[in-house]
Amino acid sequence: MSKITKTFLLVTLMGTLLSACAGEEPLPYVACPKPFILADGERLVRSAEQNWTAELNWVDLACEVKDASRIEMALFLSGRFYANSAGTYNATLPIFIAYITADDEVMSRMTQNISVTLKADKSGDFIGFKKMINGLDIQLDSVSPDMQVIVGFELSAGELASNISEKKRRLGY
Repeated sequence: MSKITKTFLLVTLMGTLLSACAGEEPLPYVACPKPFILADGERLVRSAEQNWTAELNWVDLACEVKDASRIEMALFLSGRFYANSAGTYNATLPIFIAYITADDEVMSRMTQNISVTLKADKSGDFIGFKKMINGLDIQLDSVSPDMQVIVGFELSAGELASNISEKKRRLGY
């Protein structure tokens, strides 16, 4: 087959494939909201029988416009899980996810659980964890460039007060 024939066939094939896309509206580009870890919700401590500590240290977000009305997000979390004494730990970590507007209004809030397991031979043993939470849908018209996604551990009032107190102690307040 000659070079001209190959080129003609290639151009014809590409034209046919591209014409199949004609008439469809392209999906809009939407910037992914900025994800943040809530400073006072980055640490979860359990004592007594459980005796472990979990910390969040990194978060990222991937977004995909699914159709003209909604965007699907996948949240990526990374952290550490520490044993405060020797033992085997199977922990369920409650993570809250909140969508926040530029005016600090909570648009939506949910809790997702992630599981972590550690066999600790001594106090101080730890593992790093990386988890993905996907299937987080939100209406496309509610996404703005100033929107934020805030994550942290779901804490009781006492756990939150303890985190604030510990942070102040570490900073010398």
